[in-house]
Amino acid sequence: MEISRRTALALGAAAALVPTGTARAVAPPAIFYSPHQDDESLAMAGSIREHEEAGRRVILVLLTRGENGGLLDIMNGIADCPLGQDCPGGGSHRFGLTQEDIVRARTAEFRAAARRLGVDEVVVRDRPDSAWGDYAGFVREVRNTILEFERKHPGASHKLVNGYRDVIHGSPPDQPNLTHKACREAAEGLAGLDFRFYWVYGYTYPREQRTADYVLPLSAKQFARKRQALAEYGRWDPERGRYALGYHSVGKLMIDPAAADPHEYIDLPRSARQAQQ
Repeated sequence: MEISRRTALALGAAAALVPTGTARAVAPPAIFYSPHQDDESLAMAGSIREHEEAGRRVILVLLTRGENGGLLDIMNGIADCPLGQDCPGGGSHRFGLTQEDIVRARTAEFRAAARRLGVDEVVVRDRPDSAWGDYAGFVREVRNTILEFERKHPGASHKLVNGYRDVIHGSPPDQPNLTHKACREAAEGLAGLDFRFYWVYGYTYPREQRTADYVLPLSAKQFARKRQALAEYGRWDPERGRYALGYHSVGKLMIDPAAADPHEYIDLPRSARQAQQ
C-alpha cells in the first residue's frame, strides 16, 4: 500500500508522542538512497530533516562506491582544477592519490554530511558504479537493494533520485546520468511500495524552470542544516583525507545553486500522479 506524504509524516508525529525509546519504532522508517556521495545533500537534505523533525527514523543508503577518474586526475595534477582561484587548495594539486583514496575521501564527505543532517543510520553498500558498463545489471542491483530494505522494514517509504529527469540543463534530454536513471528505473514494477523521487539536476536549471509534482519549501532550520551538509563537500583538510571532492566535482554547477534555493523537487510514481489527475 502506498501511503501519502501527509500520512507518513503524521505517523512520525504520532510516534514522537510515544515514550522515549519506542517512538521511532511506531512508524516504518524513511529510507533515502543516494547514488553517489553528494546526491543526498543536493536533493534530499531538507526532506531528511523534515522526516527527522516529525519523529520518523531515517536510514541513508549509499548505493555506489563513487569511483571518479576525473577527480583522480584533478587531485594528481593530470587535469586542471576546475575551481581556479576559488579552489580552497590553491588550484594546483599533486597528491599522488589512488582510486581507493578518492572513494575513501568521498565517503568521508558523505558520512560527515549525514552527521550534519542527523541521520539515524548510514549504510554504505561499497558496490562499483557499474551502470555505465552494465546498465541492466545495475538496475537489478538497486531493485534488489530496495526489496532487501523493504523486507527488513515492511511499509517503509523509499526515496530515490528521479534519474529520468537528471539531465544537466542544456544537454540533450535523452542523455541522463545513467546511474541516476537506473535508480529511478529500479522502482518500476515494484507495485505497492511507497516511492518518492528527487530531482538532483534541477539545480542546474534556472529557478523558474525547477518544477515537480511537489515542491518542498524548506524551513529556515531545515535549509540551514542542508547548507551545513553541502559545506562538508567543500571541506579542505588533506592531512585528514578531506579534499573538497564534491565541490571539485559539481560545486559551481550544483552545490552553489542548491545552497541558494530553499526548495526541493519531488516527483510521485506514475501511478500516484495518474490517480491525482
